[in-house]
Amino acid sequence: MTGSEKIAALSARLTPSRLARIFRAAEFRTRRIILAMEDVFQPHNAAAVLRSCDAFGLQEVHIIENRYRSKISSGVDTGVSKWMDIIRHTCPSARPSRAGMGRGEISGEHLENSRAALSEIKSRGYALVASTLRGGAASIDDIPVDAPLALLVGSEFDGLSGVAHDMADYTFSMPMLGFAQSFNLSVFSALCLSNLTRRMRDLGDSWKLPPSEKETLILKWLEISAGDLG
Repeated sequence: MTGSEKIAALSARLTPSRLARIFRAAEFRTRRIILAMEDVFQPHNAAAVLRSCDAFGLQEVHIIENRYRSKISSGVDTGVSKWMDIIRHTCPSARPSRAGMGRGEISGEHLENSRAALSEIKSRGYALVASTLRGGAASIDDIPVDAPLALLVGSEFDGLSGVAHDMADYTFSMPMLGFAQSFNLSVFSALCLSNLTRRMRDLGDSWKLPPSEKETLILKWLEISAGDLG
């Protein structure tokens, strides 16, 4: 059975509204922009970031687990993670995360885990774009979106590691006009993705998934949906 035949067979099991949602989401999916979370330990924050990634059409998210193994809060992500490609890069000494955890010591082993994860992403042709509170950073409006990029966001307390800063191809900051030093992690990620994906799509359709990959993704989603029916 060909991919098209499998899609037709599975489609017959779903409602028209469900099918329309699947095909519409596939039209807006992209790998031109991906996101990598480094050492995010609050389950609701990680889930909220994934929810934003789904909303802005990102198909691929990397979770770099150095000190903490990130547990995704299903009540916050509303199940979007099952429609995405979540790649975890886990340090052997990482501990399970939970709400209320504080800062932990960052070891050389943790930093090497970040280095390996980011090197893997860069080897695929992605430019690393790091959010920072350091001086001299560019505006997010100046980050080029005509080539693959990986948006890096760091832990709630410490931000991105020194390794992530050193490996970044671009660093940027977002001006804060009040007393707070930074946005909540999930809010910040959503603002960044809104800016980057809007400008990316303004350049044309080169960000879209190739037809063969889109067909594979639709088939995967149909299988998930059909499986949910039992």
